[in-house]
Amino acid sequence: MAPGEVPLRRSAYTTSNVEEAHDAMRRVYFDFTARVPPGLDRFTYDVRSVDSGVIGLDRMRYSTALDIDTAPVGYVHAAHVLGGNLTIRSAGEQVHLTAGDLVLVPPGESFQGQLIDFDVQILRLPLDAVTHAATVRWGLEPADFAFRSMTPVSAPLAQFWRETLVYLHRVTLNPDAALPSAPAHAALIDLAAAATVATFPSTATTACYLPGPGETGPGTIRRAISYLEEHAAEATTLADVAAAARTGPRGLQAAFRRHLDTTPMAYLRRIRLERAHRDLLAADPGHGATVGAIARQWGFTHLGRFAAAYREAYGTSPAETLRTR
Repeated sequence: MAPGEVPLRRSAYTTSNVEEAHDAMRRVYFDFTARVPPGLDRFTYDVRSVDSGVIGLDRMRYSTALDIDTAPVGYVHAAHVLGGNLTIRSAGEQVHLTAGDLVLVPPGESFQGQLIDFDVQILRLPLDAVTHAATVRWGLEPADFAFRSMTPVSAPLAQFWRETLVYLHRVTLNPDAALPSAPAHAALIDLAAAATVATFPSTATTACYLPGPGETGPGTIRRAISYLEEHAAEATTLADVAAAARTGPRGLQAAFRRHLDTTPMAYLRRIRLERAHRDLLAADPGHGATVGAIARQWGFTHLGRFAAAYREAYGTSPAETLRTR
């Protein structure tokens, strides 16, 4: 593993024993009581997982009916149903789910459900990571954030979340995928958290009543740019930059748009692209330097998008720069 890369723990587990399956589920998810049909002739529990220590992603198949009553869920647990029939009740709400549907269990709440022959993709995130996304993008105070419902705001947002989950699973569950750098790992978490806040009803999505950002002066911009220059190789969020600039996230966004016609995070991407260009010019492919390693070092997780942005900025491909140093 190269310096700065984040280990992804991948695992696979299959059993035909119901009790062993339930024990495995309790270890990973939450405590629960369960009832299954008596005299099962055939049963399979199969799960493929990846966990970074912060974000967790699973593909789970369970081949019989399950009545479940859980303890309170202490994290953000959201799922895309690929098959089966599920009825879930939590916090006074009941939803019926089939293939294509999405559900989010409100953090801190227990749930009861009847789940039949289900096949699901699961996203697990700490509540503080999701709360952070709400504070950064919607300007909400952390103590004021809470989810309000288990199902998506709209069909287009549901499709957006499904596609985001497919992308996250493809990037992390592939055993041949490169491990992300710390900035790339932070970007994956930020993507998952922001997509979840945008998709499922919460206090953040009703934050339009919040007052607009105050005026910010040139000193705010200078402090923000200085911070971005110094921390470009690190996992950096809008909240980090705003704190260094001595303003709020919404005020900083407004200042960058007003004075620089961009956003703080777009400015950071430009810095990282410049650093990657510098490193490609200096690198020696004969000593093992690669475009992928340099791109990941600067937080670019998708090589195709990195190459397109690089060509737009420098009129050539990163590979050509590396070869013709």
